[in-house]
Amino acid sequence: MKPVYFLLVIVFCFSLESVSAQSSVKDIIKQLKKTENYEGMSIPGWLIRLGLKIAANDDAELNNSGLIQIASKIKHLRVASTNLDAKKYNTRAIVDNFIKTMTERDEFQEYVSVRSEDQHLKIMIQEDHDIIKNLLILSDDGFEISLVHLKTKISYDDLKSISFNQVEKDSKQFKAESI
Repeated sequence: MKPVYFLLVIVFCFSLESVSAQSSVKDIIKQLKKTENYEGMSIPGWLIRLGLKIAANDDAELNNSGLIQIASKIKHLRVASTNLDAKKYNTRAIVDNFIKTMTERDEFQEYVSVRSEDQHLKIMIQEDHDIIKNLLILSDDGFEISLVHLKTKISYDDLKSISFNQVEKDSKQFKAESI
């Protein structure tokens, strides 16, 4: 085999690995899209960065929070949700199956799990050498399933740079202004 062909085969194999890295998330979204009450949106990373840059022009505290630097590492954001018919579907079983698929097929790991009476929230991550490649927030609340998927290149050091005190202060101020 000529070296050029061998090199092409290797490049092709690596490209297949990167495509399959989020195949379980794409499958979940395809399944949610088939439901009657699906709502979703997809936002490219450049648009997120542009929006935050515009917002930061008027807000010095946002510039100091570290969120702008984190936003520069977001490649893509996808949000999806659906309400299911309680007589037809068991949302808990569906979400458990989603988590099992992501864990087995794409090596997502559970990062945080929170439960209340009818609500379950899971944060799953897929990492590669201390870089978070995919972050998925998956929630089922009664008969509603929601997910937020972020394709990123965020390192754990990047997360340390966020001023959570500033984020909390901004959140409280926003709530007070909206009341």
